[in-house]
Amino acid sequence: MRRLRGLRQKSCCVKRHESVVPRSREPVIVRKKSLILFLLCALAGWNRAFADEETRQVQEELRKRHLFFRDIDGRQSQEYSMALRRYQQRQGFAQTGYADDVTLYSLGIGEAAPPAEGARDLPDVPVLKSDAALHEPRPTRPPVPTKAQNASDVAKAEIRNFLRRYFDAGQSPNPDDELAFYAERVEYFDHGVVDRPYIRNELAVYDQRWPSRKYDLGDSLRVARIGNNTIVKIRVAFDVANPEQSRKANGRTDDTFNLAKRGDSLEIVSIKEARVRRPSRHRRRPPNFPAAVGRTVHHIFRSIFH
Repeated sequence: MRRLRGLRQKSCCVKRHESVVPRSREPVIVRKKSLILFLLCALAGWNRAFADEETRQVQEELRKRHLFFRDIDGRQSQEYSMALRRYQQRQGFAQTGYADDVTLYSLGIGEAAPPAEGARDLPDVPVLKSDAALHEPRPTRPPVPTKAQNASDVAKAEIRNFLRRYFDAGQSPNPDDELAFYAERVEYFDHGVVDRPYIRNELAVYDQRWPSRKYDLGDSLRVARIGNNTIVKIRVAFDVANPEQSRKANGRTDDTFNLAKRGDSLEIVSIKEARVRRPSRHRRRPPNFPAAVGRTVHHIFRSIFH
C-alpha cells in the first residue's frame, strides 16, 4: 500500500511539472521546421529544373543516334543510363552512364575542356577515327558533286598534293586545320552524312584521345572517275600515341575519298577507311606418310589394271 501511494504521488508530481512547461514555444518550433523543409524543397526543385534541361538535351541527342527510345521528359532512368553507356562505348569513353563533360561535349552540348584538364583515366580506346563510328544510320543520302564541282580534270599529282596537305593538317592539334579540307556536308566514315560542326566535335575528341599523330602516304594512288564523282584510294601508314597515358598504336589503312572542286582547290565530300590486316602465316602440317604411301600404291595398281 505504501508503494502504491508513493507511485501515485510521483505521477501527480510529473503531471504537475508537465503542466508548468509553457506551450507557447511549440508553434515557433513547428514554424521553423516548416520553413527549413520549404527551403530544402525549393532548393531541390531549383537544382532539378537545371538538371532536367540538360538531361532533356542529352535524351534528344541520344535519340538522334538511335540509342534512346523513351519520351523526352528530362528524367533520368535506367534506359537513359544504358543509352549513355552505349554511346560512351561507341566513343571510347569510360562507360559510367553519367553525362560528364567529355560526353556532353561529344554530343554537342557544353564546351570542350582544355587538354590539360581532359580525362586522364581513359580506357582502351579506338585507334582509328572509323573505329568509334559504329554505324549511326542517317536518312540523308550521300552528297554527290554537281557538274560544276566535277574534279575529273584535276591531275593525279595535284590530288596527291591535296591529300598530303590533308594528312599534314591531321597531325595538327587545331581541329580547324583539318576541317578546312571538308565540304559543308560529308559522308564521314560510318557516321552517315554530317555537317562540319559535327566533324569538328569528332576531331576535338580524337585529338584528346591521340594527341600525337603521324601519317605517311603510300606510293600507289588510284583514281576512278564515275559520273561527277572522283574516287581516290590510297594506302596510309599511321602512328598515334598518347604520352600521358603511355599508349601508342600503329598500322596501315586503305583510305577512300570522294573529291569535288571548290574553286581552284579540292574538298572532301566522302571519306572511308579500312584497316589493313596482316596476313596470318599458317604452318604447313607435316604429311601423313602412311596414308600418302597407301594412296600412291592404290594409284599405281589402278593405273596398271585399268
